[in-house]
Amino acid sequence: MPPLDRERMPDTLTDLVRTLNLTFGPSGPEPRWPPPGGIRRLPRAFVMSDRERMPDPVAVLDALPCNVAMIFRHYKDPDRVAHAHEVVSRAHQLGIQVLVAGDPRLARRVGADGVHLPGHLLRRRVFSRLAAIRPDWLITAAVHDQRELTRATGAQVDAVMVSPVFSTTTRVQRQALGVIGLRRMTASATMPVFALGGLNTSILPRLSSCGAAGFAGVREFLPRH
Repeated sequence: MPPLDRERMPDTLTDLVRTLNLTFGPSGPEPRWPPPGGIRRLPRAFVMSDRERMPDPVAVLDALPCNVAMIFRHYKDPDRVAHAHEVVSRAHQLGIQVLVAGDPRLARRVGADGVHLPGHLLRRRVFSRLAAIRPDWLITAAVHDQRELTRATGAQVDAVMVSPVFSTTTRVQRQALGVIGLRRMTASATMPVFALGGLNTSILPRLSSCGAAGFAGVREFLPRH
């Protein structure tokens, strides 16, 4: 798939970036735990790669502004290592950060900027101590309830992805938090909170009033065919 032309970005993505900057500002918040040698700012949004819906994440990277980072998932990809190398290489050329989901060894191998931890991994001691082991990394975690938020706090992650804010079409169905639930989570969080699940451009302005630092998504960043 050829790279997407930034001058011909899909209307949905153009509107998304415009609304993102108007709602949250172009510069992201500081990480919960600043890395040695200075402050590295968080992005304003995260695009989550998906093997089925986003078979070519590199093409999506070419249409992203630099204040959006990518979380490379592609969990069951037989060529995950090679694709991770390709994604990180291209992203760094564009000034975009990449976190590898669920695999610190792969993140280190491909030179990623950090890792994203699914909620269940926070129960394991080695992952809960990752921030202390790699203070130079940007570390985020998936959070669905107050219990997981408590684990993420103990793990000293830089930010959390709270989901699902609204109903989604994913295979794993969870009770949507809604605006009130998101506000409760952000109020009790000690780190920046990114909203995830069932979002669109019309909803984004409501997230800022809930205390969210930004948002994450998959389909919101997909090109329109």
